[in-house]
Order: sequence, then structure tokens, then C-alpha cells
Amino acid sequence: MNTKWLTLLLSRPVSRAMLDDIRAIVPPESLNIFINGLEEARYARLECVQSEDNCALLASAIVVWRQLGHIHSIQYQKGEHLREVDDATQFQLFSMMKTHRALVQLG
Repeated sequence: MNTKWLTLLLSRPVSRAMLDDIRAIVPPESLNIFINGLEEARYARLECVQSEDNCALLASAIVVWRQLGHIHSIQYQKGEHLREVDDATQFQLFSMMKTHRALVQLG
């Protein structure tokens, strides 16, 4: 069985504020975390199993963190197409994250 993955890229400030929360809501067997201390904008790379539960939890958390002021920019990439989705709703974020090979960058 092929496992589908969602990739989240977190800036250093977003990682500092939210990485522990992500670890708490996503099951450890569904999450791989890679830290790049040399890069500010892509400090943490999270690869998460692209299940409905994980995508729903992450979309909900992103909306809350954005409302709290921890997230200022959201970019969505599918293939070569990059879009700014700073004002995306929870459902829109969920739908984007369910797309095969989705990449979401939070800053």
C-alpha cells in the first residue's frame, strides 16, 4: 500500500510557537519532523500521513493559530503552482491538504 504524505514547511517563529502542539495532535507514527537550523523560512519540514483525521486536525489548528497571530502567511504548492492562501477557510485548507503531494508553508 502506498502511503500518501502531506508536507508542511514551518518558519522558525511558527515552529517555536506550534511544533509541540503539532506533535500533540498528530499521532507519532504519522509524523516525521526534520529541522534545518540554517534556514529561517523553512526551519522545520513536517511530513504527515495524509489521512482525513490528520488533515482535519491540522486545518483546524492552523485556523486557530492564525487567529491568535502566530501565522501571518500561508502558501500552498501543488506541482509548479504556488498560491498565497492567507485567508483560506478551514474547509479550504483541509481540501488543499488532502490533495496528493500537497505542500503548505506557514510563516
